[in-house]
Amino acid sequence: MKNLVRSFLSSSGIEYCSFLSMRDVRILNERKLPAGMKSAAIWLIPYFTGNHPDRNVSLYSVSKDYHIFAKELSGKLVDTLKDSYPDERFAAFCDSSPVDEVYTAAIAGLGVIGKNRLLINEKYGSYVFIAELLTSAELDFDDSEIPAAPGKCIGCGKCIRNCAFLAGEREFCLSELNQRKRLSESELEIVRAQKIRWGCDVCQEVCPMNENAAKTPVKFFYEDNIEKIDVKCIDAMPDREFSLRAYSWRKREVIRRNLADN
Repeated sequence: MKNLVRSFLSSSGIEYCSFLSMRDVRILNERKLPAGMKSAAIWLIPYFTGNHPDRNVSLYSVSKDYHIFAKELSGKLVDTLKDSYPDERFAAFCDSSPVDEVYTAAIAGLGVIGKNRLLINEKYGSYVFIAELLTSAELDFDDSEIPAAPGKCIGCGKCIRNCAFLAGEREFCLSELNQRKRLSESELEIVRAQKIRWGCDVCQEVCPMNENAAKTPVKFFYEDNIEKIDVKCIDAMPDREFSLRAYSWRKREVIRRNLADN
């Protein structure tokens, strides 16, 4: 099964994948965990397509919504596995997961944990999404797949010095703030004072471990990129097109609010 998973993911541009026993996976939400899961596959989806210096949205949202790619990829993988292993059960996740994805990816050897709490991969830096597949199959593991304590970044502290939230000087992350459904007037002023009006990349941009981050080989992230948006752009998007963007989950009102002075 492991070879099938690796081969399938590789054909879609995913090269970093590891496997763990569920005994080694840190569970965050038992209620969301399907019953009888014994093993896990965890992989990284790199999304970096360049710096896009003129953008006013976070790098991850220049491309179409990564959830679309992750859902399609995992859906096809599950279908493939069901054909080959009809007696086993499978459940795939990306973000809304019952497991601690960063910690699990780190102990599986896919990267180290930065002071900004992100996973940092040796090739793609922190510009990765984490996805996993849980299965009822009892997989075999060799010595190279024994989990280790999660590694740490180089500890330079640049992310902390450049981010008021990480430094403890502000109660909120800018990315969390500009995605809130409602803002006070003072909070809205903070959002509109930033160049980036959706998400935030500060802690990633200053990280030395991201200096030579490789661009993603996944074609999906180069399709229909939009670096800079304004209210007119948002209003002119057909519903179908808008639904493909990472900011669509908060509806048009929130992103329009953030951009209103453009």
